[in-house]
Amino acid sequence: MLNAKILGSGKAVGSTVMKNDELEKEMSLPKGWMEKASGVQSRFYINPDKNESALTLGVAAAKQAIDESGLALEDIDCIIGANGSPLQAIPCAASLYQRELGLEESGIPCFDVDTTCYSFPLALFVASNLINNNVYQHILIISSDTPSKTLDQCEKEVRTIFGDGAAAFVVTSSNGDSKINKFLLKTYSSGADFTCVKGGGTLRPPNDPETMPNDNLFQMEGRKVYKAAVRYLPSFLEDFFLNSLSKEDYKFIIPHQTSKKGITIFEKFGFKREQIGDHLATHGNCIAASIPMLFHDLLSSNKIDRGDNVLLFGTSAGLSLGALSLTY
Repeated sequence: MLNAKILGSGKAVGSTVMKNDELEKEMSLPKGWMEKASGVQSRFYINPDKNESALTLGVAAAKQAIDESGLALEDIDCIIGANGSPLQAIPCAASLYQRELGLEESGIPCFDVDTTCYSFPLALFVASNLINNNVYQHILIISSDTPSKTLDQCEKEVRTIFGDGAAAFVVTSSNGDSKINKFLLKTYSSGADFTCVKGGGTLRPPNDPETMPNDNLFQMEGRKVYKAAVRYLPSFLEDFFLNSLSKEDYKFIIPHQTSKKGITIFEKFGFKREQIGDHLATHGNCIAASIPMLFHDLLSSNKIDRGDNVLLFGTSAGLSLGALSLTY
């Protein structure tokens, strides 16, 4: 158990609402195909003409979170980037967020945590440990992903799912009323190639003539990811709930917004429909930003109160399954 408390949260989305009928027309798909395939009805896209990017969305969410926390910007003593896709190869996203926040001469430590779609709960766990060990007092976590401009050449199943968005949280110590109860992460690298961008690193560098253009595109075999996750999920949940809170103790489970099937499956594992957080239809899958964006929405609509137990669950490239239990 870690005594940690969320002081404030923020959210930002792209200014363009991309509805299914527009995207279906652009992709020459039958009307209604996208919602049937994924459960997504619309999603937010950034507008480059308005200088929107993952960086600007992340900074906007961060400013909102800091404002809600009641702290001054200068009170933040660590910034963790928790994106599912990098802003650029080097340096870490957190350092770029720091500069855009006007803290470029502050010396505030910055680093990234990356397990793609499950980066935010992992960052929250890392931050809580640092706070409990008195390393830092007020940590800012930022998750921002804007895949829309990278999906033009992707398969139709991939392109329909994703949206653009960001969320940020400020975390500090607590007196024990708010806490991290349990964390579990398991990785099965037999599924490492199911979700990947193979180019851009040292294995397939951009200046290597053998690197193919498709190596730099996002690739996902959605059916294989789902089947693998379903196969590992029963034993994962059994391990997680051993000597822990029961499913009935949670006000909400906040799953990564993968797809309609990926969300409703939790009903088969003992969660009631009203316990399962869901804004997939209006946001799509925003990669690592999905979980904190939905968390923020539930907080801002007063559906989660102090003292409520919340479970952050997700799958991510690798292939990994993760769960974090917290008392808000």
